Amino acid sequence: MGAEEYCDEFIQKARREREQLEEVRHSEEVIEEETKQSIYDDVVTVFGIPVLFCEHSIIEDKVLMWMPNDFTARSEDEIASVYFLGTRPKYVFSNGYLNFMVAFNWTNNVMPDASIFDFTKFAKQAIDRIGPKAHFMGEDKITQEGNSLSILQFVSQTIDSVNYNIMFFASLEDRLLIGSVTFDQKYAKRLVPLTLEMVKSFRIKQEKEEQV
Repeated sequence: MGAEEYCDEFIQKARREREQLEEVRHSEEVIEEETKQSIYDDVVTVFGIPVLFCEHSIIEDKVLMWMPNDFTARSEDEIASVYFLGTRPKYVFSNGYLNFMVAFNWTNNVMPDASIFDFTKFAKQAIDRIGPKAHFMGEDKITQEGNSLSILQFVSQTIDSVNYNIMFFASLEDRLLIGSVTFDQKYAKRLVPLTLEMVKSFRIKQEKEEQV
């Protein structure tokens, strides 16, 4: 066997081993075990990758949310490279190796907390107008420490993929805050419970916490 043939065989073997590893990481058995875990556990495995979670202080230190501890704020250039169409979020957090990001847009739209749940109705209507390319999967309304949090889940069709979207709405200093988590639907069985738990950990800092 010549050097070139040996090299080709080595590459093919490595590719097969990598594909087998991916199959194991995304197998039904692995996902079933992983979905029993919580972001509040000491260590969480996501498709076989150990991940530590902690509470992050974000959006000018006004908001708290549990995310992977190595999630960091992306730069404007990085955000522009991902969100090159439509409205670009102001804040995006990720770590580069998990299959999702968390994005926020703190708008200038006046939105008192008491109006958040009503606003969600209009948000659903706007998504409905997308037509058959969008399909609702669930809705939650939560009140935490006196603040309202509304959550919408829907699947949307793009040119080359089907995305699972979790959007959430809150009032921050009487302005509408829109958050979102988006990932490929093929990862939904593992990522929906994980990211939904993250979203439900969202809370606005209380005055006593801001003073610490």
